[in-house]
Amino acid sequence: MVLVTVRGRDNYWRYTLYSWLLEVRDILERELGEHVEITVLDGESEDPELLVDGELVGVGIPGEEGYLIEILKKALAARGCSERTAR
Repeated sequence: MVLVTVRGRDNYWRYTLYSWLLEVRDILERELGEHVEITVLDGESEDPELLVDGELVGVGIPGEEGYLIEILKKALAARGCSERTAR
């Protein structure tokens, strides 16, 4: 299982990133071959922070959902989480 967390102030940008993650969860699970759990945490940052298994991998909103998928796949591949992420 991969834990993806959106952390930041409760605002439009945090909600947008969370919504995008929900939209692409099926794609991520299919490509990673494992379950993706998405959580939201309150934080101090106006810009949402993206964490994968507790590690900060990005701040702010990517240009589109496709970039979000690539950010997550790259972060997981760098950590060696799944052979499928290196494709």
